[in-house]
Amino acid sequence: MDDSSKIKPYIAHLDGELKKLAKGIEQFTSKSLDEQLLEKKSEREKLDLTNRYAYVLSSLLFAYMKLLGVKDITPIKQELDRVKRYMNLAKQLDQKNEGKTQHKKDEQERAKKLINSALDGRASTPAISKVNFEGKHTRFEDQPVVSPEDREKLSQERQKQVPENKRSKGGSPRGRVSKKGRK
Repeated sequence: MDDSSKIKPYIAHLDGELKKLAKGIEQFTSKSLDEQLLEKKSEREKLDLTNRYAYVLSSLLFAYMKLLGVKDITPIKQELDRVKRYMNLAKQLDQKNEGKTQHKKDEQERAKKLINSALDGRASTPAISKVNFEGKHTRFEDQPVVSPEDREKLSQERQKQVPENKRSKGGSPRGRVSKKGRK
């Protein structure tokens, strides 16, 4: 009697696990695999479903064969290994895709740092700051508008102020023309 009291908790635990397994299998078998694959939108979800499906079926068959006491279960072990290999390939694919997205983010971050360093942090400040204009105001005085007659008078007065020897005679250009220039 003592031995049966030790085994009863294990049997109760096994019974609870089998009930959980029955609920999980019910989800798998409620619809055919083809219907479930049609419901999935992405290829990755379809891959996960087929891998889980194959793993569950192979592991249940393995457990059933062990329960029956079949000695040669190497084909089932090979199938389980194949499914595990496919699941690992799917994980590697996910890691590779994640690595690519991380690499793109790193490249964008490096480009952003490069641009900021090239701009020397000037991107956050305006191109012409207020500091450039402080204390450098130039005041322009309003000059009266001069009529054309007044301009002519002013130019005549300026010409009178220029000494006579500095003015060119006859309106010809100053300086001599070389003999080579004359023909």
